[in-house]
Amino acid sequence: KVSTGSYKRQVYEVPSGKQLVDQAVIDRITWATWTSVLGDEVIGIWSRHAEKADVNCACVSHSGINLVTGDDFGMVKLFDFPCPEKFVRTCFCMVTATSTVDIRISSCFSRRHMTEIFSSLNL
Repeated sequence: KVSTGSYKRQVYEVPSGKQLVDQAVIDRITWATWTSVLGDEVIGIWSRHAEKADVNCACVSHSGINLVTGDDFGMVKLFDFPCPEKFVRTCFCMVTATSTVDIRISSCFSRRHMTEIFSSLNL
């Protein structure tokens, strides 16, 4: 699965490299990882006033229940995954010094760990 510069999500078959266009086939795929900011599963990460280029990166936890995003405003946000509803409130939010262009969740991540991190920052 790739996301293009024109904000389209494309899925390719492995190992042939043939593009899949049948949505029913794509919907049946279980992804081992998720790092895309595009798709019905992540519609809720976009705030009411966000532009497409504002959210730069996303990563779903290994358990598949949490999603962390990074954006142009230096915000790192935690969501439940999937979040198919528009304008979902974040569970937690942290401000970094600059734009966040890439983010990953370690295998030991849990919501409790994230709560402790955010609480210690006194945001």
